[in-house]
Amino acid sequence: MGTFLAGMVFLPGLLGIGLPGDLPQFTVQRILLLVAWFFLGRSGYLSGRAEPIPYLRWLLFFGLVQVVSFAGGVARLAGFKECIDYAFEAVLFFTLVTAYLQRDGSPVRLLSSLCHGLAAVGVVAALQKYFRLGPVPYAAPESLLLWLDRSDISSTYPHRILFGYAMAMGVPVALGLACTAIEPARRRRMYAIGVVLIAADYFSNSRGPWLGLALGLVAMAALGGGAVRRRLLVVAALAAAVLVLRPGVRDTISDLASSTFEDDSLKGASYQFRWQLWHVAWSEIRLSPERFLFGYGPVSTEGMDFTDYWQGQEGSTSSMEKLGHTSWDNNYAANLIELGVTGFALQLILFAAIIRRLLRGWRQADPETRMLRAGIASACLVFMFAMTNVFIFSPQLKYLFWALVAIGSNLSWAARAPSPEEAEALPAASDEARRDQPVADRGLVHRGGAENAET
Repeated sequence: MGTFLAGMVFLPGLLGIGLPGDLPQFTVQRILLLVAWFFLGRSGYLSGRAEPIPYLRWLLFFGLVQVVSFAGGVARLAGFKECIDYAFEAVLFFTLVTAYLQRDGSPVRLLSSLCHGLAAVGVVAALQKYFRLGPVPYAAPESLLLWLDRSDISSTYPHRILFGYAMAMGVPVALGLACTAIEPARRRRMYAIGVVLIAADYFSNSRGPWLGLALGLVAMAALGGGAVRRRLLVVAALAAAVLVLRPGVRDTISDLASSTFEDDSLKGASYQFRWQLWHVAWSEIRLSPERFLFGYGPVSTEGMDFTDYWQGQEGSTSSMEKLGHTSWDNNYAANLIELGVTGFALQLILFAAIIRRLLRGWRQADPETRMLRAGIASACLVFMFAMTNVFIFSPQLKYLFWALVAIGSNLSWAARAPSPEEAEALPAASDEARRDQPVADRGLVHRGGAENAET
């Protein structure tokens, strides 16, 4: 399962089996998901669950609203594909990871695998930045010239902003794993992964992922406790040293920050564009009761004409491209116009339920496990923030979010007592050492199960 999760967040969505015409494509993630369902089903992981799947009711309700909206939408084929995407990227995947954890899974091992997958994404970004090397051109030769010519660093992700947010989400998780690791080698590895992810986040050259990283670290400081805050002081000192020693980095960040609030700059127009999308969405759904309740259908914004809001330009896609955008860079506003107030409200309820459960688990956890739960909650907050300023069309990023939600929502983070065989094989530890040993390294398992924390 760990290798499976690492592949889901690393592999480019361009890989897959192409189908004729406009049929939904079998991407590499969908193939892996179906294979995992088959083998875990044969092994009995998907039957006889001790606990219900959390949020399943809200996930199905949200999916039902998308189907109703698609039925009356203006982009039938695109809407159908979006419903298929949701079924794979949210419902099936989340159910699979949750069922695995409830039967025989280690949260720590899965979190570690996610971090290693993200670290591989960061390494590819470094190769792309400094050597123009990476797997995407070889996986999709037709995109070679485009990939080589562009200056954007996006690694295996479809866009640099989405890539940057994935890196930002991984930092709190890597920090939580580093703080709870008792083995020096594992601790150093997680710290190194954190450094790689921070550097890769900077390579995205986007204000949103940078703010997302800052938000994740602030949330981690608030939830992680004194040990995390002490380590974050070291991170802050290193960041300050980089800004002093590398004036180019400081100037890049300063220029992007100042241009955000300049109305006549491209970055300023980009910032205002995201706010204007709320006005456009609200104005459009008020035109009829049907559109108010269920919107214009999933992905309908890609083909709708908003010329009235951007005079002198033809069509929504044209208007966005001339403004420097290729999509609705506000996923919440897009959901409002595409799914109406019903779908918009259900998504907010779903996210509120997720945050409530994550924070409840964080409050009830012991100090060491609380660091890991803080990292998960912080990463999920970064994803929810990302939806305010970009449209999430990266399957890797969605799989990352739902994997973290499944791991963080698992109620069975319990330490197991060592078996007699382990007690004989391992050196006896003093009571004080055992008491100080982080729970994450003793083994985290489902009630009644037994699993090593990480191998």
